[in-house]
Amino acid sequence: MLHKLRLAVVGLGRVSKSHLPAIRELSDQIKLVALVSRDEGKLRQEAEKWEGVHTYTSYDDAVNDPDIDAFLLLLPHDLHAKYSIKALRAGKHVLVEKPMAMNVQEAEEMAEAADRGNVTLMIGQSRRFYQPVMESIRQVRKKAIGELININAMLLAHMDKPAADWWKDESKIGGFIIPLWGSHILDYIQWAYGRAPESVYAQGHSNNPNWSGEDEVAISMNFGDGQMANVWMSFNAGCRPTDEVGLTGKRIWSTQNSIYERYLIGSNGLLHLKDEYELSLNGEKLETCESTFPNFKWQLEEFANAIREGREPLASGREIIQVMKVMDGCFESMRTGQVVQL
Repeated sequence: MLHKLRLAVVGLGRVSKSHLPAIRELSDQIKLVALVSRDEGKLRQEAEKWEGVHTYTSYDDAVNDPDIDAFLLLLPHDLHAKYSIKALRAGKHVLVEKPMAMNVQEAEEMAEAADRGNVTLMIGQSRRFYQPVMESIRQVRKKAIGELININAMLLAHMDKPAADWWKDESKIGGFIIPLWGSHILDYIQWAYGRAPESVYAQGHSNNPNWSGEDEVAISMNFGDGQMANVWMSFNAGCRPTDEVGLTGKRIWSTQNSIYERYLIGSNGLLHLKDEYELSLNGEKLETCESTFPNFKWQLEEFANAIREGREPLASGREIIQVMKVMDGCFESMRTGQVVQL
């Protein structure tokens, strides 16, 4: 029988409510051995739900625990690099929430630490792990629409207040809509093309005093050879003031009450992704899934399998460095008003 991956979860905030059920569903492959949080109340409350789990208020103590094989890091963005590198240098595998880091320099240091320690570093690009999304990539690879020449992605949503206090602080979040949602879209575009763009041009503005980062963005990317991509994102589209569980309220992990579309234009056809739940080829539905599809389970299973098989996972640290380069390019372009060569 294969050894179960002994996993520690660091951070018990909003996003942990999506990851912890996935761990329970994979109990035949993964054992939750530790919870780490500075909030002792949250630690006690969550630990009561698990048999034999250790609790730590000190991350350093958890990193030094020989009974932990891997860490799942669910932390503010400015802590991703520091906490990942510490675990990787201790010989632990790491799955860290997106965005990978605050900038490409941090991302490269993370990937280098993983290489030196001969351990796995995976980034939580969880929106890859839906059946329609993965099928869209298969369709691109088999040239169902001919040669890919353009991708147009649009997210229109309304959010009036941040889901966490640290989102208000640009020094902790690294922007706003770009790290929160753009990291998913930019990852998908590069995954579909199979390479990074040659240049990027971006415009962005902040319209809401409840945070300091950008909430309105337009991004254009040039992949060379006549291939391009465009992204439009807004957190100012429409208003649902009574929606206490959707994008205007307590959480933002769902695209409920929003418009989220991706159009992949080929030399001989069109793929359309409606949210993550429906894929069409030239107007004909190819794949659908429920909004409750267990994408976090699929993501965690990929992490565990990659470790077990000694291979690179989907959305490995090395791969997602390219996403960080584009994000850095977006912010540089927004500052300078110029096209940025990557």
